[in-house]
Amino acid sequence: MKEMTAKVNAVELINQNVYQITLQADDLAFTAGQYLMVMLPTGEQVPYSIGSAAHELPSLTLYILVSDPDSLASKVVEHIQANSSITIKAPGGDCHLNNGVLDSNPEHILLIAGGTGFAQIKSLYSALVEQNYSGKVSFYWGLRTAEDVFAQDWLEESHKYTPFTLDVVVNEKSDQWHGRSGWLYEAVLADHPDLSQSVAFISGSVGMVYGTLDQLELKGLSKERCFSDVFAYAPHPDKPVL
Repeated sequence: MKEMTAKVNAVELINQNVYQITLQADDLAFTAGQYLMVMLPTGEQVPYSIGSAAHELPSLTLYILVSDPDSLASKVVEHIQANSSITIKAPGGDCHLNNGVLDSNPEHILLIAGGTGFAQIKSLYSALVEQNYSGKVSFYWGLRTAEDVFAQDWLEESHKYTPFTLDVVVNEKSDQWHGRSGWLYEAVLADHPDLSQSVAFISGSVGMVYGTLDQLELKGLSKERCFSDVFAYAPHPDKPVL
C-alpha cells in the first residue's frame, strides 16, 4: 500500500448516522472491491472500503457509519471534517474483480452487502456495469430498518440503466417500507435456490458474512467461490454440533 494525500471535497450526513465522504486522490490506482486506510494524527490506520469504482477516479467515495460519538469512526469523520486534505494508504485487499473469478466465466455473480458493506459491493457493481459485463449479476443489500437505507439517488439510477438486478431487503417491517423484508439470505435463496454455479462477494460484519455463507452453502455455493475481506482477519466461528 502506498501513502498519499487526498483532498477532501465533501462530508455529508446522508441518513441518521452514515456519512458520505468524497475525496480526490490524484495518485491512486485500485481495483473495484479494494479498500484504503485513513491515517489519523494518533498513528491509527482505519480501513474503509472504497465505495466508488476506478473509472470515477480521481474522485472516490467512502461511507462511514458513526453509531457512537466516542467511536473510532467518529474520530475519523471529525478528522476529515477538520482538514482540507488527509493522508491515506491504498490500495489494500484481495476481495476484488481481478482475483481471477471472472476468468472462470461464472454463470452468476452474487453481490451481497449488509449495512455499510454496501460501499465495497457498490464498487464491484459499478465496475461490472462500466465494463459491460455480459453475465448475470444480482446485488442484495440488507439493512435493519427502512431508516437505515441511504444512497437513494444511486439506487434509483442503477435500477434504470443496468441489466443487473438490485434488491434492498429490510429486516424489520414497517408502514414506511414497501420493498422486500426479512433476512437477507432468505431473499437470495428465494430468487436463486440452486447456487452450485454461482460465485459470491459478501461484505458486512463478521457475523453477517459467515451467517450468510452458512445458509448459501446449504444451497450449493462453494466456499472456494465465495470472497470476503472478513476471511483475511476473522476465522469462521465453530458451527454448533447437532
